[in-house]
Amino acid sequence: MNLVMFWATILSPIIGTIAIGVALYISHKSSKEAQKQIDAVYNLLDVFVAAQAPTMLEAKRQYEQQLVQLNRLIKEAGENMKMAIGPFFGRGGAPIDDIETMEEVSKNKKYLESLSKEREEVKSKLDVINAYLDKVKK
Repeated sequence: MNLVMFWATILSPIIGTIAIGVALYISHKSSKEAQKQIDAVYNLLDVFVAAQAPTMLEAKRQYEQQLVQLNRLIKEAGENMKMAIGPFFGRGGAPIDDIETMEEVSKNKKYLESLSKEREEVKSKLDVINAYLDKVKK
């Protein structure tokens, strides 16, 4: 029994080293194959993006139009909020007028926030399309 323990103690680091070497060799070989597969997928994606370029250009144009329209609506909503507040708000006028003004300001503020959120969403979609189109141009 002591002889088996002796050989197991001596051979264990050697077998472990061999196992690590074999594992590194296999992983290196498989990583090259995986990299080839990843490169092939990227090439297919590039082909797909190039094929979709006319559709993307149309979507880009539509998003740009939406962005212009949203900018106009945001500007109008900001002006409406300024007009709602008016020069006499909070200056000793009738309290009911102040309450109505606050309700209108609150409504305009929510509308302005929803427009701003929608603008950010359209802008992010437009940024994604521009990134794809830049990739196609390369």
